[in-house]
Amino acid sequence: MGKKISRRNFLKGTAAGAITLAGAAITGNVMAQSAPNETIAWDAEYDVVVLGYGGAGANAAVAAYEGGAKVLLTDKAPEGLEGGNTQASGQFIMATDNPDELYTYLTTLMGKFNNWDDEAVRAYCEGCAENFDWMTRVMGGDPELICPVEHPTAFMENMPGTVNNWTEWENPWGLGRKGYVYCWHEFPEYESGKHCLCLTASGTRFDRSYYNLCQAAVQARPEIEVWSEAPGRKLIADSQGVVIGAVIEKDGKRLNVKANGGVVLATGGFEHNKEMVSSYLQQPYVHQRAGLYNDGDGVKMAMGVGADLWHMSNSAGFSWIYKNPALSTVGLGGPTATLGVIVGLGGSRFMNEAAENRHGRIDIGGRWISTPMPLPSYVVHDADQLSTKMVGTFSDGYVDEIASGEVLVGDTLEELAQAIRDSNGGKDAPDFSTEAFVASIAAYNKRYDAGEDADYGRPFSTMRPVKTGPFYALKIGPTYFNTMGGPRRNKDAQVINVEGYPIEGLFSAGELGSIFCDMYNGSGNLGETMVFGRLAGQNAAARARGEFTSSDEPVSVWQGEDEQEIADEIVSGEYKDGTYEGVGTGFGGPITVSVSVEGGRIVGVEVVSHSETAAIGGVALPSYCESVVEKQSLDIDVVTSASNTLYGFKDAVNDALTKAVG
Repeated sequence: MGKKISRRNFLKGTAAGAITLAGAAITGNVMAQSAPNETIAWDAEYDVVVLGYGGAGANAAVAAYEGGAKVLLTDKAPEGLEGGNTQASGQFIMATDNPDELYTYLTTLMGKFNNWDDEAVRAYCEGCAENFDWMTRVMGGDPELICPVEHPTAFMENMPGTVNNWTEWENPWGLGRKGYVYCWHEFPEYESGKHCLCLTASGTRFDRSYYNLCQAAVQARPEIEVWSEAPGRKLIADSQGVVIGAVIEKDGKRLNVKANGGVVLATGGFEHNKEMVSSYLQQPYVHQRAGLYNDGDGVKMAMGVGADLWHMSNSAGFSWIYKNPALSTVGLGGPTATLGVIVGLGGSRFMNEAAENRHGRIDIGGRWISTPMPLPSYVVHDADQLSTKMVGTFSDGYVDEIASGEVLVGDTLEELAQAIRDSNGGKDAPDFSTEAFVASIAAYNKRYDAGEDADYGRPFSTMRPVKTGPFYALKIGPTYFNTMGGPRRNKDAQVINVEGYPIEGLFSAGELGSIFCDMYNGSGNLGETMVFGRLAGQNAAARARGEFTSSDEPVSVWQGEDEQEIADEIVSGEYKDGTYEGVGTGFGGPITVSVSVEGGRIVGVEVVSHSETAAIGGVALPSYCESVVEKQSLDIDVVTSASNTLYGFKDAVNDALTKAVG
């Protein structure tokens, strides 16, 4: 379907009629309505409605208010429990002194993935350069804390595998003095990462200071109306697909709330939606650290108006964690890196237990990928390691935990294997193999005795033998920080539909539809709460004033280098007249061609021999020959299913032409 009526022009001329509730089927740019249009009875009206009161929602609300808008900010959580993942995070906000270098760094972290928007990433990097000004001038942050004169406490110095240091600047961000700013270069192998800087509201971490700053900025503007325990349920769109409001549940009632400038989705990820976690992350279960009200509501609401989704399989995770089933609370962390081994549900060891972890990713085969998680898995150690507890709060000798069944024990490895099979009524690991388990522990001990883990590269200094009974095991599972997936967004924080066009009146910010599609650098998501929260609020407010202009062109994801792309370069030079043979390798084997040259031009190409499939490559080759003569180049279209044939054909032609210029 091509471009339709300009939505912003339509919006200027529409009345309150011709409205439908989002959630019906979507076709192209226009909602397919399942019932006649209804006239909405509005229960409330604002310029900008922000759904979600984490860092993203707070920044969006403040930005919209500063843009002259009447703002409603709502959250699903009860008062005092709002904040999502922002309030529980490390409190680092990404910033930069060089947007171009930050762009180079972040796009390098995209790896081989092409599902990201170049303009959106550039807007993010440019926004990161503005975060200090926004944080101090608008949000009320103290520049003496954010960029102190004295060197702060080195609370994260020498984090393994990362470049973490306080960098001294001469007049950072125009302060007129020297100051220190934190550099979190999580992937130090990329030089451009030295421009990945971080801001904190208090000079320390995990103290809720950034979220406190966000909350204080909202509270300092009492005109921003805040509703707690008021989840967004649906978006309201008109017959042209323009979002004009939202259905919000409050005090047991569903209210139709009009949004003249737009709705901002800042509802966080889907960390606590088990079905979505299973579908998108391929994890039967995870133990989420925070964001207890992040149920994927924003994803569903966006889908209801035809939003495209991206990065749904990406998350900041995984790492191992112990979860107390009696208390339903996450423990203080994963197993100690120097404590025993980890085996999977089949009984075998499968990883370097002490592997460096970068937001849940470990280096496997030269690429940083999510930690493998065969579920359940078990951390195992022997009697000689009892002094180092698997979980610090466990009782001495695991007396209480053995009695409750949390810690499994066996005088021999064989008995421990049986205990693992029998645990939880035999539901967890019924196929746990005694033979594989005993053999795996024996192999590990052999590596320990040799002074090197030749199997998985675990540093010897972290290894401890598992030889002395009794033996102990604790079931562990995955945890993560947050999801990244959600509705696609563009450089203006607009949500994009399945055709690549902005959905008028709908914006997003924060981890909901994050720009990160592969590797993630710490502070990036909080950077998104500020950058895209600011953009979403500013643009929604401008739209309410009739001053926001949305692009009429569809956006496209980054189309970077494709390793399967067939090169169209042809051997250059002056071709000598004559006939030359060349050979290339196609799908079925060698392809030999004869290339005839007259007057310095290719006048004929014939296939001498080939072993391609008759119905595919055999059909394609004659058309390839004709195209080369017609175009005098190898810039020719691939025939369906005959791409490998084209590879070999091009190589054969170039081989022949190399002789023509020799």
